[in-house]
Amino acid sequence: MDQLVNIVGTNIREIRKQKKMTQEELAEKCGLQTSYLAGVERGDRNITLSTLEKITTGLEINAIDLFELKLPLKILPVETEQLINLFAGQLKKKSEKEIRLIIKLASEIFETYNNKN
Repeated sequence: MDQLVNIVGTNIREIRKQKKMTQEELAEKCGLQTSYLAGVERGDRNITLSTLEKITTGLEINAIDLFELKLPLKILPVETEQLINLFAGQLKKKSEKEIRLIIKLASEIFETYNNKN
């Protein structure tokens, strides 16, 4: 459990910094004490889902972004994440053969597009 608390705390801090927010600014936006938020970022606090929701709202991100360990962190706009999730949902309904074909087609489209630019 401590590992997950640390991952979430680290991701909150990194996302906050990417958004050029101070702890004070985020804490105010979330309705939290700055010292409490600092403890969350350090992994000293095991937060509730309600607090997690306040923080994700304050950061304007999806909650899933806080649970993934990905370095360096790259945060996509919420709209882009929604489109990716929509596409992934459509792919789940397809066979492996169809998915491989879609990947091949997408790769060719991206390669063609990159060569033109």
